[in-house]
Amino acid sequence: MHKVSNLLVFIGLAGFAIALALNLYSSYAASNANSAPLFSTNWWARWFPLYASGAALLFIGLVLRLTGGAR
Repeated sequence: MHKVSNLLVFIGLAGFAIALALNLYSSYAASNANSAPLFSTNWWARWFPLYASGAALLFIGLVLRLTGGAR
């Protein structure tokens, strides 16, 4: 169970890193006047699924780690 919780925490952190990188890239691309919009202008449609899935995986991984250590 410890390997599974470590994997979930790692995937959750990777999801946050990917969302942050895409967020930085989209703000850079928006500053270029000749670029076409790459992402939707709606924040919830654009970033919420990435952040929510990363947070859910982190939460599940931490809960598994804490409950597995209590046994």
